[in-house]
Formats: sequence, C-alpha cells, structure tokens
Amino acid sequence: MPERKRTSGRRAVALSIGLVAGLVDGASTAMAQPAPTERIVVRLDVGVRPGSRTFATNTVFSLFSERGGFQADYEFGRGGIVDGGISFRFWRNLAVGLDLESYRLVHVAQITADLPHPIFFDLPRTTTGVADGLERRELWVHLRALWVMQLTDWLVVSVSGGPSLLNARQDLVSSVEHMEVGFPFDEIIFSGQTVKSRSGWTVGLNEGVEIYTFVLHKLPFLSRYEMMEQVGLGLLVRNVWGSVDLRLGDDLIAVDHGGVEVTTGLRLRF
Repeated sequence: MPERKRTSGRRAVALSIGLVAGLVDGASTAMAQPAPTERIVVRLDVGVRPGSRTFATNTVFSLFSERGGFQADYEFGRGGIVDGGISFRFWRNLAVGLDLESYRLVHVAQITADLPHPIFFDLPRTTTGVADGLERRELWVHLRALWVMQLTDWLVVSVSGGPSLLNARQDLVSSVEHMEVGFPFDEIIFSGQTVKSRSGWTVGLNEGVEIYTFVLHKLPFLSRYEMMEQVGLGLLVRNVWGSVDLRLGDDLIAVDHGGVEVTTGLRLRF
C-alpha cells in the first residue's frame, strides 16, 4: 500500500475518533435538550452535490523519435445523489447510524496536447479538444455517531460524524488522436480520445447536520391515517471526503472525492 494512502487512512481514523469523542464530551452540556421518543429512524433521501471540483492528469508518449504528451483537465459540476440509512438511539441523546450513498456525474475533460513534428526536431505542434461523456461514480458507506436533540414537539436536530468507506470509479483519458492537415505538417486537429475506467477503495470521513419533523399526520387530508404519525420529512447537509489512488499506465494519480451535499426525503420512525 502506498505511504500516502496509509497516511490518509490513519488521518481518517484519527479524525473519526476525534469526532466521536467530541460528541460524547459535549453530552454534559447538551443534556438539557430532551431526547426524542423514537429509537429507530430510517432515512430515504435524494439530493445534489452543488460544488465544483477539478483535477488534472499528464500523459507522456513517444512519437517520431521525440517525446510528446497531453494534459487532461477534468471538470466536475453538479451531481445527483441517492442516499439512505438507519440510525438507532441507544442511550439518551446518543445514536449510531449506518448510511449507503450513491453519487453519479457525467462530465468533460479539456485536452491540451503537444505533438512532435514529423520532419523537424524541437518544433512541437499544440492542439486542444474536449473529451465528453466521461463518468464518475462514488459508492459510500457511512458510519455515523449522532447526538440527537428534540428542540420542540415537532422538530428534531442532530449532529453527526464518523468514518466512511468509499469505492470510486472514474473515466480517465489514456490516449488522444489527431489528424494531420497536410504539408508542411504545421497544423493538426484533435479528433478523439481513448478512455479507460479505473476504480479504487479508500477510507474517508463524513460530518453533517440533520433536521427532521413528523407533522404530516396533522395535515387535514392525512390525519385519518394512523401510519402517517410515523412518517416525516427531513433535510441533511453533509460533508464527505476521501482520496483514491487510480493507476493510469505507470502513473498513480491521487483523486479527491466528495464535497458538501444536500439531501432531503422521508423519515420513518419506530
């Protein structure tokens, strides 16, 4: 295992222990907040990761007995999230939760290539292009320690944090293609790329704030259904982080994943 990954893993574990210790240490000051009556809460959410992120790869190759290369700048915009989990309150305001999250995004990469001249040495030709239809997928398993506070008879707030297990899959541009314009071969046109999908595992972190309420049964058209007392709505704002090493040829590329995300959906209490 690379030293960088071992260091990241140790840091993630240390920070996770710190988050949990902080929740427990703060228990004495938050004891005035009453605990919710429900023991188990199931969460079913959809949402978005609104922030942007970039990273770049540099690939070197030989052509016409010279060295050429290209840089791919990957650009990430807004991606969709499907998220769900379960939490169990086992002592006063303290609970533990397990979540499963799926993230997917289709994005582009800006390509800048330098190709040697077929006749003259040290006279590279530069071209640019766009590789589109690239896909990024992330599958997260979050373990959370939660401090849950019943602020009113209809509003519950919780803060949480802990370690996460991440499996990331990323499309990477492995080679590029160009067309020669013609003699004297001073100009080339970007014509395509070869894409390879790479994946890896890592340990990351999660931290978040959640608000939920069970008031649907108070609506006139739902009040006649007893089961609606167990159904509510919630909002989760969470930050997740993890760095995965992906191999492209002989290079090992460290790619950061995660970010701030907002999800909302149903809450079921038992």
